[in-house]
Amino acid sequence: MSRRRLIWTVVGGTVLLVAAFVGVVLATSGSSSDSLVLYSARSHYGEEKPFEDFAHKTGTDLTIRGGSASELYERLRSEGSNTPADILITVDAANLWRAQHAGLIDSWKPLTLRARTIMRSTERVGPNDVTTYEGLGDPRWKGKLCLRSGTSEYNVSFVADRLAKDGRAATERMLRSWMANDPKIFGSDTDVLEKIADGDCDVGLTNSYYLGRELAEHPDFPVAPVWADQQGRGTHVNLSGIGVVRGSDHADKARELIDFLRRPAEQEEFVQNNYEFPAVGDAKPSREIAQFGTFKRDPIDVAGAGPRLDDALKLMDEVGWD
Repeated sequence: MSRRRLIWTVVGGTVLLVAAFVGVVLATSGSSSDSLVLYSARSHYGEEKPFEDFAHKTGTDLTIRGGSASELYERLRSEGSNTPADILITVDAANLWRAQHAGLIDSWKPLTLRARTIMRSTERVGPNDVTTYEGLGDPRWKGKLCLRSGTSEYNVSFVADRLAKDGRAATERMLRSWMANDPKIFGSDTDVLEKIADGDCDVGLTNSYYLGRELAEHPDFPVAPVWADQQGRGTHVNLSGIGVVRGSDHADKARELIDFLRRPAEQEEFVQNNYEFPAVGDAKPSREIAQFGTFKRDPIDVAGAGPRLDDALKLMDEVGWD
């Protein structure tokens, strides 16, 4: 009997889950061909069941090393052909484009979808008081707007997508209107939601699944999403994706894992337990998110946003989004 494991380790200083170990017992040989090393920006979500299920069902050891998308990109780039990684999992499409463009991964596929949209206090803000991203720049929200740090990959990709679709002038105008409202800046989407709930802010911008987590623990949590720009392009939708690292010695096994994670049952698991949306199939949103109805989606322009990540960072710095 050998021990099939999910081994969580750290390559960057921002990972919340450090050296947590999950054991799955399976009667297989312990050869190196039955192991994969994953660099995952999803590691802070905890021990996700689809990965554990793959280890159990296939007898594969998974070593999952966590970090932010930018940390993992730099790690792969510095390691070059000596990297132990077989798979890269990151949390937005623009970073996947960048990794593929740099020759770090051969190919990638969407794993889950996520909406980045407006959040409002259900106690102080009506459902139609702000309905567009530009609306966060209305002076009525001066001192009442909360945002995550401008260095967040989610925000950088959002701005890069706006640059690709709206151009520099319109995107800068929107961001400067946000900054004119003296937003309170926090380190996470969870912080933004909690500050809205506590009354420190009235509106903010977060990924919807963070709200799903809050509602799962506190059904009366006084925050609701506004699906932005429903009269325009729709709500910004990004993705979490997974790719095979170029030169992997276990490329076939890596592709087997990717196909496994995109199966209907595993997509359902991601949707129900991390409150995301399925990348493939028709899994229904979790109860916590489904209560807010369906919405028009504006998928990220991967080929447009990817090359504009650096431009987005520079613009955010120029307007003062720290």
